[in-house]
Formats: sequence, structure tokens, C-alpha cells
Amino acid sequence: MEIDIRHYFDAVDFNRFSKTSRVNWKYSLGEAIEKKTVSIDLANYKKIDIAILGIPFDSRKDENSLNESPCKIRKEIYQLAKFDSSVSIVDFGNLKTATTVKGNYQALRDIVELFNQLEIVTVVIGGSQDLTIGICEAFNTNKFFSFSTVDAFLDIKKGVESFSSTNYLSRVFVSNPNIFHFNLIAYQSHFIPHEYFSKTEGISNHIRLGKIRDDITATEPVLRNTDILSFDLGAVKHSEAPGGGGYNPNGLRSEEACQLAKYAGLSNRLKVFGLFEYIAEQDKNCLTAKLSAQIIWYFIEGFIGRNNKLPNEDDNCTMYQVEVKHIDKPLLFYRNTITNQWWMQINSLNNKPTFIGCTEKEYNQASNDEIPELWLHYIQKLDELLK
Repeated sequence: MEIDIRHYFDAVDFNRFSKTSRVNWKYSLGEAIEKKTVSIDLANYKKIDIAILGIPFDSRKDENSLNESPCKIRKEIYQLAKFDSSVSIVDFGNLKTATTVKGNYQALRDIVELFNQLEIVTVVIGGSQDLTIGICEAFNTNKFFSFSTVDAFLDIKKGVESFSSTNYLSRVFVSNPNIFHFNLIAYQSHFIPHEYFSKTEGISNHIRLGKIRDDITATEPVLRNTDILSFDLGAVKHSEAPGGGGYNPNGLRSEEACQLAKYAGLSNRLKVFGLFEYIAEQDKNCLTAKLSAQIIWYFIEGFIGRNNKLPNEDDNCTMYQVEVKHIDKPLLFYRNTITNQWWMQINSLNNKPTFIGCTEKEYNQASNDEIPELWLHYIQKLDELLK
């Protein structure tokens, strides 16, 4: 790597945080991050597992106006317990602002592209959710690009408007017309006319808040199929996240937000996790900063628990072949006997096997001689790519 990506950032002053830590610094996550961060150089970038990026600006204000949002979250992250793991987490600091909003998107795109090449998972803290536009642009050449967002709303609007968190999905769909998979998680039906979902791209598996309340495990296979998770803190109910940018009486509970983050961390496929829409000046008693830190902590815990083996290479997985009427070859399913996770196998481009996270529901449908809807959607999408 020829470019030192650190020039894009204002470095973290760890002394600012170590002196205010509630716990002994040597037992804190902050100490572990500091140790890895100060030792990083161009020669050992490939040893990084997770890169934390702070965004001290957003589209709600002048692009040259900086805020303390990422540092407020960072302070709380650093005071949490370190992991009994060799995971290498580096905090690159706060992204320097460009002269335009588009410039900020492009900088984020370039950084994520580089980290993807180095197989580094990117964690973005602070900033407004429209920064997801720049992150998604780093996946423009990925024919199987899958994107999920945790949000109470579907942020699309008609017409040309200024860059905003309330319309960023419209811009994502325009710049990524070949999105393979898009999912909206924790949405609230009273905010979204049903017709709006027709404006989204790709295969979808939208999960409303009520379904999460009934069975949060329904989100796990969706996140297992996701490259990017963009998390709007406004999806958390206001009483538990007053600095989340919204005033919503309903929403995710804190524990549910942390569980979603852990599922995202466990996903071998997920490359970017962005936590957006934190407004420090609205955050009474730093409650939302503390929750944000815990969300990130559980994401890291999930990352540490990743199983990097493919289902067909994992001794803990059992394969099932299911004959289904009107399908030439048996459908292949895999079940992990320890985690109870399910996958479907399809042969994608160049006849390469691809494993899709699913549930036992799809297996039961096939066993009952029904074509699983999820399998059918993937095959139809693949046919479109081959045309």
C-alpha cells in the first residue's frame, strides 16, 4: 500500500481519554485500542481487524462545522472492558472535512475501498446517515452488493433535493442501480406508506419493529447476508436514546439495538458498520453516547465470534438435499448443529457456489415440495445479471 490513509484523519489524543476513564486504563478497551493504534504503520496495515473512523460533521449543518459527536462516543467506548482476544482494533481518529458534502462522500468511499481490499472491517461513528452514500459507492463493482439499514423510516423522497438523511436512500438507489439485496430493519408501519417499498431496489427482506419484538432472531439471517449495516440511532425509542436525532416514543429498546449489532458483528460477510445520527447537544447525561459505545462493544464481541468456514467446509454443518417439483437439481441446505444457523446453496456466476443465510422455514418449504421464495428471488436476480 502506497498511500498512508492516516493523512485523511486528525489523530486521537489518547491522553484526553485515559485520564478520565472510570476503570483502570490497563483493563479498558481504550488501552487495547491505543496499543494497536500507536504501533500501526504502512508495513502492518494488513494486521488490522477493525478500523474505527470518527465523523465530526453532518449534512444538517454547514459542512465546515465540526462537532464533538464521535469524541463523545469514543470516550464511552474506551471505558468499557477490553476483550480476552487478540483482535486488533485501530482508531484512525476523525475524518478531516472536505470542502463539499460530495467531497466527504468521496473520501469515505476511498477509505472503505482500501479497507475492503485489506480485509479490514470498518466501524463508522458519528455523522449523519447520508454518509452511507459514500460507503455504498465503495461497492459499485460488487454484483452481489447487499445493504441493510436499521431505521424507523424509509429515507426516500422524489425529486432533486439537497443532501439529507431523509432522502439518502434515493441517492443510494440511483448510484447503485444493481443492488442485489436491500433490507429495512426495525421500521415502523405507521411511518411508511406501503407503496414506498416499491421504490426500493433488489431482493428485500424488510422486518418491522413488531416482528423484532416477537422474535429478534429473524434479523440474524438477514444480517448474515449483508455487506453494510447503516444504523440510525433514531430507530431507538427516544426515552432510551435522547441524542438519537428524533423524538420517537416507539422504537428499539437498548438491549435489542445491542443484539442487532452483535448479529452484524457475527456476519462473515459484513464489511462496514455505521452508527449515525448522534446529536451530542441533545444527549442528556450522555445516555445515547453510552448506548452507542455498548452497541459498538457488542458488534466487536460478535466479530470475535465469527466462524470463517464456509458451510460445506465446516464439520459442524450437516448438508440436506431436497427434491422439489419443477426444479431440475436438488436444493442444498446446510445446518450448523451448534448454532442452528441455516444456509441455502445456489450456483452463482461461473457456477461458483454461494451460500445464502436463511431459516429453517425455507428448508421446511422445500421439504413440503414448495419452492422457497428467498431461493426463487435469488435465482431471478441471477438471471437478470446474466442477461
